[in-house]
Amino acid sequence: MMQKATSKHGELGKVRDTVESVYIAIVLAFVLRAFMIEAFVIPTGSMANALYGEHYQLECPACHYSYAHGRSQNPRRPERVMRGLGVVPSRARCPNCSFAYRDGEPARPVLSSGGDRVLVLKYIYDFVPPKPWDVVVFKNPQNNRENYIKRLIGLPGETIQIVRGDIFYRSKGQKDWRVRRKPQAAQETMWQNVFTNDNQPDRAMLDVQGVVGPGWQRVGSGDVWDTDKFGKRVFAFAGPGRGELVFNPGPTAFRPTNGYNAPEDEQHGGNMDMQKDICTDWKLSTVLMPGKTGEFQFDMTFTSFDERFRAEFRSSGEVSLMYQPRGANPADAKAWTLWSRAKVAPFKPGQGREIAFSVVDFRASLWVDGQAVLHSTDEQYDHGYAKAIARATLKDRLDALETDIEQLLAKPGNAETKSRLAQARANRAKLRKQWRWYQTPGVKISAVGGPMELWHVRLQRDVYYTSPILRDIEGLRSGGGLGRQYDYIRKLLNAPANSAGPNSWKKNAYGDYLGWGTTGNPIHLREWPGNHDLDEYFCLGDNSPQSFDGRGWTAAAPSLRLYDKNGNFQYQLGTVPRYNILGRAMFVYWPAGFRLPILNWPIVPNAGRMRLIK
Repeated sequence: MMQKATSKHGELGKVRDTVESVYIAIVLAFVLRAFMIEAFVIPTGSMANALYGEHYQLECPACHYSYAHGRSQNPRRPERVMRGLGVVPSRARCPNCSFAYRDGEPARPVLSSGGDRVLVLKYIYDFVPPKPWDVVVFKNPQNNRENYIKRLIGLPGETIQIVRGDIFYRSKGQKDWRVRRKPQAAQETMWQNVFTNDNQPDRAMLDVQGVVGPGWQRVGSGDVWDTDKFGKRVFAFAGPGRGELVFNPGPTAFRPTNGYNAPEDEQHGGNMDMQKDICTDWKLSTVLMPGKTGEFQFDMTFTSFDERFRAEFRSSGEVSLMYQPRGANPADAKAWTLWSRAKVAPFKPGQGREIAFSVVDFRASLWVDGQAVLHSTDEQYDHGYAKAIARATLKDRLDALETDIEQLLAKPGNAETKSRLAQARANRAKLRKQWRWYQTPGVKISAVGGPMELWHVRLQRDVYYTSPILRDIEGLRSGGGLGRQYDYIRKLLNAPANSAGPNSWKKNAYGDYLGWGTTGNPIHLREWPGNHDLDEYFCLGDNSPQSFDGRGWTAAAPSLRLYDKNGNFQYQLGTVPRYNILGRAMFVYWPAGFRLPILNWPIVPNAGRMRLIK
């Protein structure tokens, strides 16, 4: 009897221990969720390509480049459904070769994948201050029942302005604007593909669509470059004469398009200005394989608005960073200015070395074997705000000058009018030349001397922040039938002049309201020393053409602290108050999984895309 009782007691003890362990685990899970870490799922693609919302994982039929395309959120544009097989994403466009899925054309249906699931470290900002470029999760100030994930761009006490895709900031008490450069870890995450030579398109498929896809073209009639080796995936230089290859960007023309978006959504109703938004912050990389004999020099050249940059690599290991104004002759060696020079290990025959050249955030950099070898200085590369804003407003100034000329032509032709007309025409000729430069940037590679091969040639671009306008603002003055979240902006619009607190309403030459923090409408972020919960932050999405972020917010949730104790306007539209920030996104713990062969359930974890968020 004693033996049976002991056995029974032991079994009950094991059950109790198991129940206690499960109970403790549940309690710890709730504690962690409440006080330390919480999991969130990303619903949309505002942070693509760093983070995905619900999307389709596609492989381009023409070049076999793999990319994510966001699931349509527009009920007026339903996707073509194949019963039991999935959806044909008929508005997808390959970001590598520009091949497009089109309605009525045969295409393989695919099933949608869920958004990335991320772990958010809560209350981290109670111990360390937020930093620019952090990826943060916060309650949407327009609807506090929604959570948003964006990149933190501006801090309390700063004034922020987007100029030609870059972020400029001015700290409290300072007059000068400075460009906000990204940490290297964030920059590597934010590079977006323009074209990779490893994924050469089937040109016949592009011809059917009438698309001249991107690619490299030989300059002149020389045959020192063999661009057909291994199906155009490798460039072979025979030498010894100089040979050049020029990159043709294809239909995107260096605009900040994104394969995650439908092209028509970017151009119509999106945040992109197809005339002005041209990205020239680039990174060109390749693996250089020297031949068996002869010394050589290999160059990478970027031509931007009114300047030209060149990286030189010599077989001896000497590397140089060069600069010249765009109006100079690139073939004239004396027209180039040496910015800096360094020495690395010599390039040995038959040994591939990874080299790269980047010009981003007003800094030119040269890389060898993954290490930064040379950087331009701020004194060399003028990153002044005056130059940047002059470029950003070039088209507006040209349009204004055209209007002035028309008005002068309508006036009597006296001496004063003729003099003013001659000066206006001279200014127009100058601005037209600058506008042609603005719209015709370029990328080139060249070599001279001994033979070499280039493997894995890839051109990437930086994230480019656009400057959209605020639509239908005047219609919000009366705003009949709109929800309570628009009450705040209606009161602001109808308030007497100078009583709207921190908010300002700036318009462009056409009477459109400018978005918050955009070119011509800087946003000031207030710091509240006595109550840091009210500190203001500015947040943007990486997928700038299709991100609904602080630039365009016109609603305010009634649950925000909209007014101070005296009833004055307190919340600034376009900002995220400190009390709405939930934490910093740290880790993608469950990206879209692999599907089981029969059930098509995406339950197999994709460990290759589990990663830290930078």
